[in-house]
Amino acid sequence: MKLTVLSIVTFALVSLSLLTGCGGSALKAPESARDQFEKGMRAFEKKKYMRAVEEFQVLVYNFPGTDFIDSAQYYLALSYYGDRDYELAAVEFRRLVNSYPRSEFADDAQFMAGVCYYENTPGHYGLDQEDLKRAINALSDFTLDNPDSPLVEQAEQIILKARSKLAKKEYRNGFLYLKMLDYQAAKIYFQYVIDEYTDTEYAARSLFKLAEIDYKMKDFSAASEKFNQFVNIYNDSELISRANEYLEKISIKLETSNVPDES
Repeated sequence: MKLTVLSIVTFALVSLSLLTGCGGSALKAPESARDQFEKGMRAFEKKKYMRAVEEFQVLVYNFPGTDFIDSAQYYLALSYYGDRDYELAAVEFRRLVNSYPRSEFADDAQFMAGVCYYENTPGHYGLDQEDLKRAINALSDFTLDNPDSPLVEQAEQIILKARSKLAKKEYRNGFLYLKMLDYQAAKIYFQYVIDEYTDTEYAARSLFKLAEIDYKMKDFSAASEKFNQFVNIYNDSELISRANEYLEKISIKLETSNVPDES
């Protein structure tokens, strides 16, 4: 039998009245702010993070004026982080920073937003790395805004890791062109790594590759200059012995090319 719109509405109203009648309430009203917070914390401490999310959301949405709302917001974000939902965790950490800038949790939340961007990045360097750039920007802002924070050193370490990942991507692009014998394209990528990611290990590798390209192209003077530069700057590199071997070969080739022709 086909139901009319009126019959559907009537059925819905009857069902609702049954749910809210003497049999108990399905739509339970939220408890006091303090009780609600404690429920969320119990779930959080038991690592039941999605349950904690639900409890803290009830508090945040129903008790926005409570004096510990920033604490609820912070643990809401931490609950998402604990559940490895880094994208939503970042959103909630940023919300705390923007909505409660004077909160005692604001500094930590700013730091954690950057951590979330870093954690949300795909593991393989060849995939989309936009969140790495967000992480670098967020954590750089954190170090500038909070120079005395005990988290600054950790933030700088994560920044270096993020920059190293970005450098690796550009370095691998250069290495790919080098394998294809497209030396000019390879040099562009390696030089970019040196210019933009000087603080990473890939700057040293890129300088070494630039010197190798000059050697392969028989520009021995340029190769010698770059290998000497490499030895002077990166004297603790694992590539030092190979650089010195190249310099010996180049020295012999340059001496041979300068021997006068006696014929």
